[in-house]
Amino acid sequence: MKKTLLTLIVVMFSMFTYAQSSYRKTLDSKAEKISSAKSIADYDKLFNEFSDLTRNPDSYRWKAYYYTALVLYKKSEFLLASNKKSDISYFNGLAKKYVMGSLSAMPDDKDNNELMQLITEQKSLK
Repeated sequence: MKKTLLTLIVVMFSMFTYAQSSYRKTLDSKAEKISSAKSIADYDKLFNEFSDLTRNPDSYRWKAYYYTALVLYKKSEFLLASNKKSDISYFNGLAKKYVMGSLSAMPDDKDNNELMQLITEQKSLK
């Protein structure tokens, strides 16, 4: 009985560990695509992928919020460069909402705080 229970615990622990590493790998692989986005459609696709990842109850979920906010910030930058300033306010506000979600989990993270500052500066440019 003890061996069966121990085996069950080891199997459950390994499944939990695999699920966490799989989530982080998925998150990291999608994050690499952010710098190669070249159109509104690319940013929209990335936004959908990252916002789906924010629904996963993983301890690393705060990073999905961060990347979602980063995608929205970069989309706003793209719109600013294209002189399409009408949508900037909406995407900027949404980016701020997502970075606040990330900040609530990791308030001392340097990247979170820098992104919040960039979003605030971007809002003043519109």
